[in-house]
Amino acid sequence: MNELVKRSDAELLQAWLDNVRNRAAIEHVGALNRRMEDQVRIERELSGRASGLDRLRALLSDPDPEVVLSVEQALRRLEAAAVEAEVRGRSAAPPGSADGGAPNDHPMFRLARQPPPAMDVADIAKRLIAAVPLEAAALLRQLRPAIGLWPQAARADARIDGSRLGGMPCAPPGWQWPVAATEPMLFIGQINCADLRGLPGVEALPSQGLLSCFGDHDTVMGCLLTGEGGALYYWPETDHLVPAEPPLEMLTVFPRAELLFRPMWDLPDPDSSVITAILPDRSSQTIYKSFHREMRQYGLPAEIDYPCNCSKLLGWPDLLQGESFEFTLDQPCDQYRLLLQLDSYTNGSEAAGWGPGGYLYYFLTKHDLAERRFEAAELAIQFT
Repeated sequence: MNELVKRSDAELLQAWLDNVRNRAAIEHVGALNRRMEDQVRIERELSGRASGLDRLRALLSDPDPEVVLSVEQALRRLEAAAVEAEVRGRSAAPPGSADGGAPNDHPMFRLARQPPPAMDVADIAKRLIAAVPLEAAALLRQLRPAIGLWPQAARADARIDGSRLGGMPCAPPGWQWPVAATEPMLFIGQINCADLRGLPGVEALPSQGLLSCFGDHDTVMGCLLTGEGGALYYWPETDHLVPAEPPLEMLTVFPRAELLFRPMWDLPDPDSSVITAILPDRSSQTIYKSFHREMRQYGLPAEIDYPCNCSKLLGWPDLLQGESFEFTLDQPCDQYRLLLQLDSYTNGSEAAGWGPGGYLYYFLTKHDLAERRFEAAELAIQFT
């Protein structure tokens, strides 16, 4: 909003008032955030002018209580920003830390540099037979190949069409960025199918081309009542892709992380209907749940005692809220196959996540996956 400097105090104040009075009609959180960002920028511009704050304070006598409340909040924001700027000027981030946060040798950042091996089929079978001998054969019939995603540090020399999460996308010339509730969808990541050659299950995907994933702000952030899903694009040719330009400034850009891939095998989530049908009694379900956790944690450092880096292509969805996806999927869960599951991630210095402790899922119906109709993918989220 560089045009703000060209406006008079009166024009800025009117724009601020219009923003406050119109935002009550906006339900979409992402669109509301943009209005709020515009409002804060106007406040900052006014605060740098000789009489700007006096004009803002004069609105404390406005008959509209919403305007008065907004003025009070604006003045508190400006005061807090001044204090924060003063404190920031006196201090620096502690040595060896990422952006003043966790140290660079924190386990979650070390993981980005140390991809673990996955449990192989023979080991899975051996452990299942030992754990639940009567049901092991039925469980092994549910085994699916999957491709684990392992985020890495961003690289300046990475290909424009390389596999990655976050950052900004590339697209064919003339492509139009997807929009939901007037807001550009957030770019989630892109997968170059050529990077997957030789991995298990890859025959379900094209041998080349780019899958590009987007999500509506409210869906990605877990605001399900106002979420509008996502979009997935597949471009068979990557030679002529160019950096994509959103129709509006992006308020959220996720940290860029290049991707490595690892082979893995996957079994249904312990809370899925598939498992409860195979393991009807609670004791065997408890045993399987412990095994499933062990399988997911295999190869991770001992100090990591929680599931992490559960991002994958294909396989089975890991469930945080059972098989309930009624807010985001058009059909019952058993009508779909998982195309892509995304966990929170780190690039070795920054971290990103979805909703409050959630997973993103791109699902395709079985028919659409078989026909490779990737544009029909539906975006869902579950969170803790």
